[in-house]
Amino acid sequence: MWNYNLTVNSVFAHSLSQNAQAHLSGLGWRIIAQGDPTGVTRVFVLLSDAAKTNRKVHVFIEASGRISSAQLA
Repeated sequence: MWNYNLTVNSVFAHSLSQNAQAHLSGLGWRIIAQGDPTGVTRVFVLLSDAAKTNRKVHVFIEASGRISSAQLA
């Protein structure tokens, strides 16, 4: 399910795994869906940039509650 115009309040990642998370306005902490390491990195970098520059994002949240895709608004 797509969620639009969210603020990224904070991000977290662990360097030894695909454990990356983002705190999104109205949704709280969400884990970035694991799978392809490059995909996790790209979503994390986009969300980190949005948090740093105070830009809104659109994110796709899977049924499991994980972020599988993100776009700058």
